[in-house]
Amino acid sequence: MPEKIPIVSPTLPDPTVLLPTLTDIFASGRVTVGPQVASLEQEVCRLTGATHTVAVSCGTSALMLIARALDLPPGGEVIIPSFTFAATAEAMLWAGLVPVLCDSEAESFTLDARAAETLITPRTCAICPVCVFGVPGDLDAYADLADRHRLALFYDTAQGLGGQYRGQGLGGFGRAEAFSMSPTKVVTALEGGLVTTNDGDLAGRLRYLRDYGKSPDPMEGMRWLGLSARMTEVNAAVARWSLARVEQWVANRQAIMEHYRKRLAGIPGVSFQVIPEWCRSARNYFVILLDPAEAPVSRDDLYHRLHQDHIETKRYFHPALHHQPAFQGRVRTPAALPVAERLAATSLALPMYSHMSLETVDAVCDRVLVHAYA
Repeated sequence: MPEKIPIVSPTLPDPTVLLPTLTDIFASGRVTVGPQVASLEQEVCRLTGATHTVAVSCGTSALMLIARALDLPPGGEVIIPSFTFAATAEAMLWAGLVPVLCDSEAESFTLDARAAETLITPRTCAICPVCVFGVPGDLDAYADLADRHRLALFYDTAQGLGGQYRGQGLGGFGRAEAFSMSPTKVVTALEGGLVTTNDGDLAGRLRYLRDYGKSPDPMEGMRWLGLSARMTEVNAAVARWSLARVEQWVANRQAIMEHYRKRLAGIPGVSFQVIPEWCRSARNYFVILLDPAEAPVSRDDLYHRLHQDHIETKRYFHPALHHQPAFQGRVRTPAALPVAERLAATSLALPMYSHMSLETVDAVCDRVLVHAYA
């Protein structure tokens, strides 16, 4: 194939559309945490139903600041899935916490609440489930578990902006939720992140923490151990343009995903993530599983063959966190994580972005089918 098909591509405005806004930003001299950021935060609250939004530099800093703002004890254990992106664990470690890796649900790929309960010890202080590829887990089960064991509950919803749980926008659950607005996300700021919460005191603390942890009293200096995690006005302007079109983006992605499923469903050993009927996925990634006992081509072989066809794919999430060198000796892992092992060994993300044409989807599917039946 002559042209490369990327696995992700941010859907961005014509630069001339934002030129008046950018001109105003540069003329004002207020380039971080100004009126664009404030407007973005209000608009995210309207979308998610959360009372407060704090815009930050990226999704990882959002997670780091939540863990710090909740005053979790140093060395405390936080239960997270092993089948997730590395940033979930990295944020906990940077906050001085110990990630405890949990198995996932076989169909939705999200944190298994029953498995999580078996991992609770006197050192457990929090649970951080992850929205996987745009699909939230069983939020009611997580809330029940956290309530019964008096644990802090916050979410890595990096891939979930625009998603819903039982008709309510993601963002208003647990103590707080962290979103990413990186170039790979449905709503992008180029780079950026968000924290949403219904806790006014927590939101206030987060606003200081994103600015190094400065005290409200300038004579006092730094009151908290924070980060330089402010969002720029330029990033907020891009994010506002993207956020205003989130329903269109999700609808486009639904059509893309349905077309993929229709074209690939007949391949033996190929299966898809199950989206529970009680949620709306943001559809951040489209991932297939290739069962090595039934599929006519292995996940890794298909990955390499598509690469030769100039089609980008990603073995995602691979490897699972408990097999990554950075986390050896720094996390607690149960004896067996069979679902996470299977998902990491068989999952392949295919190209997916909001402005992707169905003709491009067909081009990808044609090559997958050729390799499956070669």
